[in-house]
Amino acid sequence: ATNEVEEMKDVSTSGGQVRNTISEPLILSKESSKSSDPSPVVTKVETLTPDADATALMGHKIPRGVLPANTTTIAGVCFMESPNKFYVCSSACVDQFMSILSSSQSSTPGLVDPVVGTCCLVMDEDCWYRAEVVKLSSQTPTATLFLLDYGKTVTSPVSALRPLPSDVVSTPGLVCQVALRGVRPGGKEWAEEEIAGALLVMDVGGETQFKVEDVQVDEDGNTVVSLEDMEGNDVATLMVETGIAEEDTKMAENLKLIPGSLEPGLQQLLVLSAVSPMELYLCSQAQFLNFSNTIVPMIEMAASHADPVLCPEEGDIVLACEDQVWYRATVLQLLPAYTVKVNLVDLAITTTMPMEKLRSASIAVVTDPVVAVPCCLDTWVAEDKTVALEKWGGKMEGMVEQYGEVEVEVMETLEGYVKVKIPQLEQKLGKKEMS
Repeated sequence: ATNEVEEMKDVSTSGGQVRNTISEPLILSKESSKSSDPSPVVTKVETLTPDADATALMGHKIPRGVLPANTTTIAGVCFMESPNKFYVCSSACVDQFMSILSSSQSSTPGLVDPVVGTCCLVMDEDCWYRAEVVKLSSQTPTATLFLLDYGKTVTSPVSALRPLPSDVVSTPGLVCQVALRGVRPGGKEWAEEEIAGALLVMDVGGETQFKVEDVQVDEDGNTVVSLEDMEGNDVATLMVETGIAEEDTKMAENLKLIPGSLEPGLQQLLVLSAVSPMELYLCSQAQFLNFSNTIVPMIEMAASHADPVLCPEEGDIVLACEDQVWYRATVLQLLPAYTVKVNLVDLAITTTMPMEKLRSASIAVVTDPVVAVPCCLDTWVAEDKTVALEKWGGKMEGMVEQYGEVEVEVMETLEGYVKVKIPQLEQKLGKKEMS
């Protein structure tokens, strides 16, 4: 992709060179960092009427880019206003970017009579970009436009705008607006030095690729994500540790674990815990390897910087140390003598420990789904969970080996558990006698 970008530097429509928008760092200007003026919007500006052939492609609306939820996207950071508002572009879109950039340099002749929400071409730094009109001024014939494939907001005279070429109108914007989870500014607003530090850490406009994970839309409609570099370093944690940002404690107080899942079909799975025929905890070999190779080292690192938990409450997500290994855990019960009962969620193990072995959890430690997936045998779905536990709870350990492999048919995911068939276990249970 870098060679293709270098070739694009020779494309020019006004004697200048096209800026390398993928590999050159972007420096945030004061003008581009300001939010849109809340003054009343004038939806049309009177200009000279263009020829009929130039108006054919006017009025097009191109949707902005949106990150798919519950997926991991490999992307670079194209432009930033602050860690709460920056733009990423998937590495899979590089070819589309080059094609659109090339087509846009041969701008369609004609004038644009812009309307807010419609799209056209605008020149920025000697390069034509697809842009959405976001504001118009009635006092001077100027337009404020958002660059759909870059993330920058610019202002241009209406007379300098051009219609879109026909071959670039069907592709949605290539950049997606996101906010970084788990960080906040040291003051009320992001300071210039904090933004400058974030620009460096995220290599804005550079070639560094990140894993964009845990994509969620918050109550304000913002797309909030976690960023991890290709070496496994969490960007939010790095920014907090280097003093660029403060940890967003409000978000940390509302931590939520992401439930694990199993692919449907017949497969070999590991038994992590067997409580009853209605409460089995299983995972795949791949999930367990990810736990051992990625999650445990990440938790160890987080625990080394985390604060002790002084006043835990039931239901809190914490880090807990068992046999000199740190795990993700939930607090089940507060006990006398400063001890607590916790559930080591990735192994589905309940244990008791001194409170001094707890550390506070952060956003970074809950981005990976829980390894232990709760399952229920297909033939037991309709039974009483309490009765099943009373009858079989003490016998399950002898029927299945912890961390042993069993052949499982994963049938479907229901609310709170996965329905499975395990012939090996069902034969041992024999005919149920549930009263």
